[in-house]
Amino acid sequence: MPETTPPLEEGGRRKRPREEREKDGDQEEIGGVGEKKKQQQRALRDERIENDAATVAAGDDDVKGGGEDAMRSGGTALIRGLPSAWDEREFRKRLDEMSATGHTSIKKRSGWTHAFVTFNFPREREECLRKLRESAKAQEEEGKSLAKGRKFGKKVTMHDARDKSGGNGSGNAKQGKKEKKAVTEARDAVCPLWNVKYSEQLKAKKEKVRKALAMVTELVGKANGKFKRNNYGKGGVTADGDAEETERWLKEANGRKSKRCCDLVGIVRSPVLEGYRNKSEFTIGNDSQGQPTIGFNVGLFREGNVAIGEPVGCRNISKVAICLQEAAQKYLRNVAGTEDALPCWDKRNGSGFWRLLIVREGGCAPSMFDDSGRSRNSNDNDSAAPAWRKWLRLEGECDEDGGDAKKTGDDKRSTNDNVDDDAENALSLEPPMPNGSSEVMVVVQINPGKEFDSAKMEKALKGIRDAMESAAAVFEPKPFSITVQLRQHNESVSNMAAADAHTSDLVVSDENNANNKPMVICERMCGLKFSLSHSAFFQVNTAAAELLYALAGEWASPNGKSLLLDVCCGTGTIGLTLASSVGKVVGLDIVEDAIRDAEKNSKLNEKVNCEWIAGKAEDTLDDVLKKYGEHVKTVAENTKEEGGNKEEERQQKREFLYDDVVAIVDPPRCGLHKRVLNALRAETRLRKIVYVSCNPESMAQNCVELCALRAKQFGPPFRPRSAAAVDLFPHTAHCEAVLVLER
Repeated sequence: MPETTPPLEEGGRRKRPREEREKDGDQEEIGGVGEKKKQQQRALRDERIENDAATVAAGDDDVKGGGEDAMRSGGTALIRGLPSAWDEREFRKRLDEMSATGHTSIKKRSGWTHAFVTFNFPREREECLRKLRESAKAQEEEGKSLAKGRKFGKKVTMHDARDKSGGNGSGNAKQGKKEKKAVTEARDAVCPLWNVKYSEQLKAKKEKVRKALAMVTELVGKANGKFKRNNYGKGGVTADGDAEETERWLKEANGRKSKRCCDLVGIVRSPVLEGYRNKSEFTIGNDSQGQPTIGFNVGLFREGNVAIGEPVGCRNISKVAICLQEAAQKYLRNVAGTEDALPCWDKRNGSGFWRLLIVREGGCAPSMFDDSGRSRNSNDNDSAAPAWRKWLRLEGECDEDGGDAKKTGDDKRSTNDNVDDDAENALSLEPPMPNGSSEVMVVVQINPGKEFDSAKMEKALKGIRDAMESAAAVFEPKPFSITVQLRQHNESVSNMAAADAHTSDLVVSDENNANNKPMVICERMCGLKFSLSHSAFFQVNTAAAELLYALAGEWASPNGKSLLLDVCCGTGTIGLTLASSVGKVVGLDIVEDAIRDAEKNSKLNEKVNCEWIAGKAEDTLDDVLKKYGEHVKTVAENTKEEGGNKEEERQQKREFLYDDVVAIVDPPRCGLHKRVLNALRAETRLRKIVYVSCNPESMAQNCVELCALRAKQFGPPFRPRSAAAVDLFPHTAHCEAVLVLER
């Protein structure tokens, strides 16, 4: 009997979750190139495979049977307890000896005690798993064991997984890779810098952005060198002036100790440090002791640890969210073991009823602006700019070349690398709290499987609703109401529900089953109102986002007369917040639903200088500039030579509606698509881009397409002019960056 594996975790259909636009994703480090970059790519690929297996760890109910099921994917199975000496070739050999067929791919490395196996169809997966179980059982009866400390057939408990978290390992240590370590407390997973002084957090985040700016210098320099080698002696590849300008700023950048491509003015700190998140998404499962728990995943799935940890000490979670989480958790634990109990979701076998608890808040955060959109600390002659300058820290650079942030005139702040933690804590605003105009949304995600009685489900949903409402009614310092209460059905393997997942009232009303109440709440930012559904993207730190957009608005249009192109605008958040700071906003997005939401928000705030267009950026940019180009001063200037002296005189006397054309982009963590980058660069009437990034590394990669020398048809290159870091996520390693590119 061939030696094989113990009982294993099974996967359902393979389905990768879509890119997360919530700006607090996985931690990332600024990477290099060459071998280091290849190692990072391999590590990310391995982690993605494991995450996929964790995500699709479903049970058998949705894949058994014939007919339509026979056309489904067999999914991916995570097989644990394998000898670490086996590599992929040896594992394939053992499967062949067992006549276990139907697998399309196998991943097993020497040093791993687990493997990932993907199958064609569910029936082939089931047959292979059956043979593996029979083999494991036979070897257990014979007393054989290949995995140290474990016999075949023994399940990995939470206690075992926690004890082994340091190491049976993946063999990555031998290859010099960083190995992801398990955490046992939710706060270590959700806000890993909870015990780090805020001054140290700011320094680290500013350094992260500085490294990204240095990465721009390095990557653009290498791209230019390759371009020159491949096009040496060829004509028509780029204008001589463009090449000279690019080489000039690269020389300046390389002359700095930090190698940054442009000025880094500092980092804008978050005005709120505690409980700043306006949206919290809690996972419902069992803790390490088997108790129903609402919180966050701890440990590593590959080590068998699927425990949920309570959000104790999570400094970024709001008090409102904690109040509702504790009430819902108390209800689940009170009914556990009774006939009213329903099981929590278990991703190991893809079964259970309770899956997620989502809490979204509107109008709770302190605002930097009044209802008219003006800074609360500015006088009648000020713009919104002083709001972000008040929170600017660690200004300037201390390079050997003398730095780049020498203050002159009225702005005489000196370079400062010290932040007083006591002073910063005293300056911080109070955590978000409910008030008379606040709105709160609760979404309970469930798996309404056929195995659950409908009457029992309705009773459970009413019970958890009543528990949360009771807690909200006695909340201190001031009770609040749950404005919107929803249930979301999700029978898929991932907690990431489909866009069209059934969503309705949490408890069916006896009086009106066809309740048409809106399933949205209202959030305020920069003096504007935004209508938010449970899935709509919105910055999680409202107070800090106001400073981010104030900074971006000042840099995009200093004189307030620009034509602003909000590229990939989504629901129009950033364009609407800047509408009062520019001449006109034209938002472009490929998603028609997002454009409709942007139009609704525009009407809600009575913004008449905004237009929203559905379509690809590469297809719509030219149409927009043809429509508005004659009203833009910089665009009209390009036609002077064609019209001669009379045309030049006419243009000089004319008053233009807009000074210039500026594009602002705020992409997800992966950055902008190459087609969008090409469209931005090829549009020669576009002189400035304000790039708002939640991932400085992908921003640096995008800058290669925008700033490096390329063939003439791609348009002249941009030059990095200035940058700033903005901390939207205190107590995590993430931050935003704002970069201005001009040509």
